Amino acid sequence: MEENNNTINNQYCKSCGNVIDEDADFCPACGDQTRKSGINYVKANKGGFGAGQVIAVLLGGFLILISIPILFGGGAVMGVGDIFNQGGGFIGVNNIDFETGTQVLIGKSMDIEGLEYDSFDGPPGWLWEPTIGDLVKIKIKAESNDNKPVFIGIIRERDGLEYFGDVEYDYITDFHMENPNSRPYITYRRHSGDKLTIDPADLDIWVEEVHGNGEQTMVWEPEVGDYWLVIMNEDRSAGVDMETGLSVRVPILGTIGRGLFLGGLVSLAFGVAVVYFGAIRPRY
Repeated sequence: MEENNNTINNQYCKSCGNVIDEDADFCPACGDQTRKSGINYVKANKGGFGAGQVIAVLLGGFLILISIPILFGGGAVMGVGDIFNQGGGFIGVNNIDFETGTQVLIGKSMDIEGLEYDSFDGPPGWLWEPTIGDLVKIKIKAESNDNKPVFIGIIRERDGLEYFGDVEYDYITDFHMENPNSRPYITYRRHSGDKLTIDPADLDIWVEEVHGNGEQTMVWEPEVGDYWLVIMNEDRSAGVDMETGLSVRVPILGTIGRGLFLGGLVSLAFGVAVVYFGAIRPRY
């Protein structure tokens, strides 16, 4: 007689002992889980900030905080450039009236200091060692209100003392403006002396000079030293009455303004992103 070797293999629930199908995930009798299923349970968030969220808020808040003055600084630099724009990269003011009864009008004490090149990191001196003139240019323009020929000159202070020390002239002691659209406040002081007997264009003492009829414009690349600005009628006649414009060109100024503004925007955006993704964004 043949023995029946067929064995029935049943699967039972470990909780209640009920027979269940092999592919069942849950017992139909008691509902207990019979094997690991693909369903994951996530514990509900009970609220509050974790340590990571606190760090995200602090870091993001710091970045947002420092971005504000950087943005304002960059905007201010660019705003100054727009308000005082004189074209060609120069910023300054026009329509300044200088008037004196003497032959000579002098702006004293233009102290041009050198760059402390070794105090900041940069390319080695053999590659590029900038001078003041590489970074700053000064433009002065003048036109006589009396239709007289104009003379504008820059002279070193030691030469000014030598050639004009015994000459009568007025020099500017104070110059300021309340706002870009207001008339400047100018005060003068008289230096007593004799009449100048030589036309200014005939003096070989000028670092930079322009002269002639109509509006005259001088662009000066300054060097280290102490200088005077001299404004006269070209024919050395008394009674200087000039409408002038003063401006400077600092090529890196616009780059600095744009760089600050862009840096502020990046810092602000990064700070907002850190706060949002690190602390505020919902988690499911």
